[in-house]
Amino acid sequence: MVTLTNPVTPQNIVDRFADFVLAAANAGIVWGTNNLPFAEMPGATYAGTTSGTSITATGATIGTTGNTITAATIRSVLETETALYTNIRQQRAILNVTGSGGNTGSRPTPGVIFDQTQVAMLNTSNRAAIGAVANANVTTGQTIDDTNLETYFTNLTAAYNAIRNTTVSTQIDVCHASCHSSCHGSRSRR
Repeated sequence: MVTLTNPVTPQNIVDRFADFVLAAANAGIVWGTNNLPFAEMPGATYAGTTSGTSITATGATIGTTGNTITAATIRSVLETETALYTNIRQQRAILNVTGSGGNTGSRPTPGVIFDQTQVAMLNTSNRAAIGAVANANVTTGQTIDDTNLETYFTNLTAAYNAIRNTTVSTQIDVCHASCHSSCHGSRSRR
């Protein structure tokens, strides 16, 4: 964990923010490009691995060490950064077998055979706006102290978690059996 310094530097703000929001985003990701819920789930459903994402904001995006760091810049940069993590959220993955004929192996019966919800690193089309975040006196004209900043980071984390806890459902329908892709791929050889 990073401690806010006195005087605080732009990079110090970014590093401390990462201890809050980025850490929350990267915690407990179960599904991603390296761990699909089931073989038929397209890899393009995901934007990255279960190890999570990295921060794009830098100290330079907040300001220059030794110069005044403005509240408006802090809020703009960090709220934009938080929104970049909103594709890391709950996903309900459903595998539905639609056909009744030809089913063999582990999937002989039609119907939903997989239905689970886990945190996933979904593709970026699943990002959402974080909405208004309580500013904790990180506002123009105020002297911002470490308590204000950490309260603001807590508020950003809460705004992110509100989106993370909403569920995106992805249903994949297959006609039969667990060898779906190889079966359909072999049709051209028949």
